[in-house]
Amino acid sequence: MTTSRATSDHQRAALKGLVRRQVKACHGQESAASITRVGAKTLSDYGNAHTAKYADIHMPLDVLMDLTLDGGPVALIGLCRMAGGAFVPLPQPGEGSAWAVEVGEAVRKGGDAAARICDALADDGKVDADEIVAHAIIERLSDAIDALVRLRSHAEEVARGGDGT
Repeated sequence: MTTSRATSDHQRAALKGLVRRQVKACHGQESAASITRVGAKTLSDYGNAHTAKYADIHMPLDVLMDLTLDGGPVALIGLCRMAGGAFVPLPQPGEGSAWAVEVGEAVRKGGDAAARICDALADDGKVDADEIVAHAIIERLSDAIDALVRLRSHAEEVARGGDGT
């Protein structure tokens, strides 16, 4: 019995691309294999989008977590964006968490996104797909969202009794 899947072939191939980028962030297959439960060949299979044999072989979450802790949230960022969301690492206490820094980042990044949208609107009052790509509008909006989520996290920390410095 064949069931419909929510993901497309294109999306599953994109996931494999994210795996390759994550492994690269961990300094390659051998290095990545040394910090998780699978070998270098298996990591290669997880990222192989060009061979039908490996089309439905994907990285388990525990392996992704090992690689994320080692090389950063490379694949998680892409996965969150593919799902229509954003991965935003929360600020560590004392790590650039001053109100002025976070408000400034949110305003700057929000302003940058708004300016790019205004640039796209300037010629004909519309924003089309080519302008979204040319002005990197989606990327700038994502940056602004990330900055606002960090600011919100800071506010939640203070509301829970943190010092907010």
